[in-house]
This record gives sequence, C-alpha cells and structure tokens, in this order.
Amino acid sequence: MWNGDSFCVQVCILMFIGTNGETYFNTGSMVTNVRNFPKSRGHVVGLLKGFTGLCSAIFTQIYTTFFAPDVAAYLFIVAVGPTMVALFVMFIIRPIKEKPGDSMRSERIGFTFIYADCLVVAAYLMGVMILQDFISVTYALSLTFTLILLFLILLPLVTPVVSWLVRKKTSLALSRNVSEVKTSIPTSQHAEEKSAAVPLLPEGALTTQLSFTSEDLGRPQFGYGSRPASFAGSVDFSEIEDEKPSDIELLPEAIRKQKILEIRNRIVFAAAEGAVRVKRKRGPRRGEDFTLLQGLIKADFWLLFFALVCGAGTGLTAIDNMGQLSESQGYANSNVFVSMLSIWNFLGRLLGGYASELLARGYALPRSWALAVSLLLMTIGNVLFAMAWPGTLYVGTLLVGIGYGSHWGIIPPILSEIFGLKNFGMFYNFYIMASPIGSIFFSGFLAGYLYDIEAAKQQAGTLNLNSTDLTCLGASCFRLTFLIMTGVCIVGIVLTVVVSIRTSSVYKALYGKQNTSR
Repeated sequence: MWNGDSFCVQVCILMFIGTNGETYFNTGSMVTNVRNFPKSRGHVVGLLKGFTGLCSAIFTQIYTTFFAPDVAAYLFIVAVGPTMVALFVMFIIRPIKEKPGDSMRSERIGFTFIYADCLVVAAYLMGVMILQDFISVTYALSLTFTLILLFLILLPLVTPVVSWLVRKKTSLALSRNVSEVKTSIPTSQHAEEKSAAVPLLPEGALTTQLSFTSEDLGRPQFGYGSRPASFAGSVDFSEIEDEKPSDIELLPEAIRKQKILEIRNRIVFAAAEGAVRVKRKRGPRRGEDFTLLQGLIKADFWLLFFALVCGAGTGLTAIDNMGQLSESQGYANSNVFVSMLSIWNFLGRLLGGYASELLARGYALPRSWALAVSLLLMTIGNVLFAMAWPGTLYVGTLLVGIGYGSHWGIIPPILSEIFGLKNFGMFYNFYIMASPIGSIFFSGFLAGYLYDIEAAKQQAGTLNLNSTDLTCLGASCFRLTFLIMTGVCIVGIVLTVVVSIRTSSVYKALYGKQNTSR
C-alpha cells in the first residue's frame, strides 16, 4: 500500500514540476514576442499557440520513430531537450526595441511564410497519422516521415534571413530615391534645408520626456528639468499620435525627434491656454500599463475572464469527453474524432490570431468581436452534439475545435492592448486559470454527474450503482450537458459584446489613425 502511495506522490510531484516548467516556457516566449512585435500581436499569438497545439502530435511521431517502446529514454529526452534549447537561446531571445527604419512589409512577409509552414506541418501530420493508421509502415518509411517533419519544423528559422533581405532591399531603394531627390534640388535651396535640419536643442534634450504638473499649467517650462509624469493633473499626450504626419518615420532621426518635440510643445501650450482639458488622473486608463491589482478592480477584467471561463471550460469539456461521446452515439473508432478535434483546435488558434488582427488593424474594431464569433461557433457545435443527428458529430467537432482553439489566439492580444505590455505576463497567467476552473466545473461536476445518472437509468437492476463500469449509450447520455453548455456559451457571447462596446475607444485610438491614413 505504501509503495503505491509513494509512487503516486512521486508522479504528482513530477507533474507539478513539469506543468510549471511549461508555464515558464509559455510565458517567456509569449511576452517576449508580443513586445517585439506590438503591431502584429494577433499574428504572433496565433502562431505560437498554433505550434503549441501541434506539439503533442509532433512528439508522438518522434516517439514512435526513435524511442518506441522505450518510454524511459523518451521521458529523458523530453526532460533534457527543452532545457538544452532554453540554455542555448537564453542569450539570443530578448525584447528588442523597434527601429524607425524597420519595414512592416518585411514583417508581413515573414509572418506569411511562417503561416504557410505551420499549415503545411499540420496537413503533413494529419496525412502521416491517417496513413500509419490504415497501413503497416516500415521503419525506413517512418524515419523518412519524421525527418521531413523535423525539416518543416526548423524551416521558420529561415524567416529572419528573408526579412533581413527584404529590409535591405527596401533600405537601398529608399536611399536611392533620397539621393535622386537631393541631386534635383538647387545648391542654395539644399544649403538652406541643411541648415534648417540642425536640431534647435542638444541631442540629449531631444530624448527628454516632456511632462509637467498642474502647477506648471500657468507657466509651462521645458528643458532638462522637466519632471517625470507622476502628478495629480495630467495632459493626455495620446494626441501626439493624431498630430504626427504619416511620413514622419521616413525622416532622419534628428529631424524626426525635433518634429515630435514641436508637436509636444504645441499641445503643452494649448493645455496652458485651456484648449486641452486637464483631468485629475485616477490610475491608468484602458490601453495604459496596469498592475495586476489595478486590473482586478476593473469591470473589463472580470467580464473578459468569465467569458473565457465560458468558452474554455465548455471547450475542454468537449475535448475530455469526446471518446465517451462518440462511443455513446455509436461510433466504433473514437480516436478519429480526438485527432480531428486536435487539428481543428490548432486551426482555430491560427484563425483566431489572424481574424482578430484583421479586425483590429483593418477596421479598428475590438478583437473581442472575434471572440464572440468563436463562442457562437461553439454554441452551434454544442447544439449539434446535444441533438446527435446522423453525421453531426463531425460538424460539431469542427465547430467546437475551431471555436475553442481561437480563444487562445484572441485573448492574449486583448490583454496586452487593454492592460498594457508592462505586466502582460501576470495578466496572461492569471487568465490561464480560467481554463482549469471551467473544466473542473463543467467536465468534472456537470458532465460526469449527468452521464452517471443516465448510465444508471439504463442499467438499473443489472449493475451496482456504485460501480465504476457504468456505460451509457444513446443521445441522452450527453444531451442535457451540451444543452446547458449551449446556454453558457450564449452568456459568454453577451459578456464579449459588452467588453467590445466598452473597449471600442481603445482600438480607435490604437488603430484608427492607421485606417484614416490608408
């Protein structure tokens, strides 16, 4: 008895360490990449979460080829491999400040390339799994499949080289155009422009963050003595983004800083004359950097959190019970639906990130509208699961898989935009708790309890009610469960609509200027 309990304790400790280690990997990669690509947050999160969804299928293929049936050797590689990768990249992966000359075109090309590779990997894995299920594959063929898979996984490492070549080509074209313009300007005019380009203030003053208190409004002062922005009355400097010319990033660094300084001065003088309303600041506003404690008292925080509980909880319940659900509806091979759900989950993560990025950057709409669409897909899928009409399990698996997966491509960018990037890691990991909370309630308490009741009704008098071998057959086994989860998803839709209305101003401020300049 003691040996069994000791083994159970050891397994629990190992699972605790392993799952916490995975969280560190997840948080480090997510936070770093979202900070490095603030203009493409949806793409970054969708791709990272997409590859995360494919990990189980990738490692299954690696185990089958190189380690089966030696489980101990495989576990050793799984324990040591990620650690070695982390030690190797810890000096390379870091937050990088955006440079004025960085091209969005090269960034878009890079993301397009990785999207294509990710889709190819998913399609390739599905084809290999189907082939290995239907025919007996030799070791040589299995090794070939795995080597091709590893090549496809490593292919995105070429992306920085491709992006660098695009930036280099764009930079050369821009410098050539500038030189052509300079040669066409008369000498006297060129001399005047050169003298005008000399900064009015020293270089150090240009980089100084201008700010003032409510006492300074009557006598604005500028220069080296400007105090940091920690005052009771504050002017909202977000108007700088509205005043900046669309081509300001193409100017030389010194001239660009001088132009921004002039815009700041105009806004400060306008505030002093009463043209800009000064408000007493009470903590950060939406879109600014929140601490976790500041976020906990905001309605947006809890509306979005409970919307995620509704979506992630019901989605995990469908995933956890897919085997019993397919068997209760008369399907012999439940592994097919589990594999399909995994693939649709991956596709949903990609689509969630891409669609939310399209809404935000293309139309300046809140990403939470995409979350509402995801919950709507899950609502329809849950209805199909409950009705159990012929063939609807395939469609329901598609809708629930895509809807559930898209949550993890949408939620992280929303958090970074509403609550800021400074404490994004804390907000993200707090929101991850929505998934186990929803799963415990809907899968553990709701689905398991109702399934046992239906199984006991079917086998009343022939089986002990306390037996763990209760089996339920028919549509009634999960009908009530999925009807309740349909209502839960509708509640989630309502919550996301409320969040979308409340945060629409944030997205207009962040992305509205880009749309009007197109």
